[in-house]
Amino acid sequence: MKKLLYLSASIALTFQLASCGGGTKNDDAVLKEIQEKLINAKPGETIDLPEGKFSFTKGLSLEGVENVTLKGKGPDKTIFSFKNQTEGAQGLGVKANGCTLEGFALEDAKGDAVKVQDSKNITFRNMRVAWTEGPKSTNGAYGLYPVTCDGVLIENCEVYGASDAGVYVGQSKNVIVRKNKVHHNVAGIEIENTTGAEVYENETYENTGGILVFDMPEVPVKNGRDVKVYNNNVHDNNLANFGAPGNTVALVPAGMGMLVMAYNNVELSGNKVHNNKTLGICIASFLTSGKDYNDTLYNPYSYSISIHDNEILRKTAMPDTSRMIGKMLAGVFGTNIPDIIFDGFYDPAVVDAKNGVAPENRICIRNNGDAKFANVDGPNGFKNVTTDAKPYDCSLEAVVKPSIQ
Repeated sequence: MKKLLYLSASIALTFQLASCGGGTKNDDAVLKEIQEKLINAKPGETIDLPEGKFSFTKGLSLEGVENVTLKGKGPDKTIFSFKNQTEGAQGLGVKANGCTLEGFALEDAKGDAVKVQDSKNITFRNMRVAWTEGPKSTNGAYGLYPVTCDGVLIENCEVYGASDAGVYVGQSKNVIVRKNKVHHNVAGIEIENTTGAEVYENETYENTGGILVFDMPEVPVKNGRDVKVYNNNVHDNNLANFGAPGNTVALVPAGMGMLVMAYNNVELSGNKVHNNKTLGICIASFLTSGKDYNDTLYNPYSYSISIHDNEILRKTAMPDTSRMIGKMLAGVFGTNIPDIIFDGFYDPAVVDAKNGVAPENRICIRNNGDAKFANVDGPNGFKNVTTDAKPYDCSLEAVVKPSIQ
C-alpha cells in the first residue's frame, strides 16, 4: 500500500538552493516533488533525480511498485543531505521488487541511509553513502542495508562513516557484493544470517574490521550458509571501534581483517589481507563472543570453512585490548599473534568420537603463503593452544555461487 504523503502545502519555502541542472529550487519543494513521483510511480518507470545538493528534513520512501529505477546524475552530482532530518527512520526506505538505485549520494542520515526490506531483485549501483563528520557512535548504523531480500546486487558503491556496517546484507539469499569501496566504518562489509552470497573485488580499508560473515541468534532467519569471499583487498583496518555499546560489532577489535563467526560452508580465497594489526583471519563460534542466547534452532558453531590461497601480510603488534578478543589474544600470544586463528569450538554434532570431524565439516586452511596459524583451544580456557596447522591441511568442495550474476 502506498503511504507516507509528505509535506503540507502550508510549509514555508524560504531557503533557496541553486540546482546544478539550471534554475533554482527550494529543498523542500524538491523533496516533495521526488516523494510524489515515488508515490505515483508506475511499474517499470525510471525516476530521474535532479542534479544538485539538497538538504532534506524528511526521509524518502518507495513501496509496492515493481521494477522502478531511481537514477541520479552521479554520486558527486546528485546529493541528498539528511543532516537536518527530523522525520523518518532512514534516508531512503524501499519495499518494492525489482528496484534499481543508482547514480546518487545520501549523506548524514539520522538512521540507516538506504534500507530495502522484504523485496526481490534489488540493485544498488554507483552510489555513495557517507557520514561527513567522521566516525561517531551517533552516526547511522548501516549504509546500504538490504534485509530479508531475495536477489541483491551491490556494485561500484562507496560507503563510509557507518557506526555498524557500511555494506550490510542480512537475513537474505542470492546476494552479490562486488567492486565496492568501503572505509571508515566499524564493519566494512557484513554478511549476516544470509544464504548464498558472493563477495568479490571489493576494497575495504580503515574500518575496524574489513569483512565479517556473522550468524546471529534470535532473529527470524538464522543459520546462514554458502558464502564465497574472494579477490578482495582488505587492508589497514585498524580504526578504533566507535560502535554503540551492546551491538555485536562493538565486540570487534580494531585491526580485524576478516572474521567468520557461527557460519556453515564459507570459502575465503584469493584475498589480499594486509596490515590489519590484530588478526588477518579469525574463525570463531558465537560462544567466543561471551554473549548469552536463548534460541534452540540456532547453531553457534563455524564449520565447513575453507581458507586458501590468500595473501596475509602483517607486522607483529599489540592488538586492540579494549575488546575481549584482542585482550584474549594478547594474553596468549603477546604481540606475536598468528595470522589465522581458530577458536577451537567444533559443533559436537559433526564430531565422531572415533573418527573426529566429518570430512565435509572440517576447517581447511591451505596455501596461504607464510601465514601462521593457531587453534587457541577456547573450549578448555586456552590451556592447549597449538600452532600445528597440519590437521587443517585439507580441502573442501567450492562454495556454489548464488543464482544471480
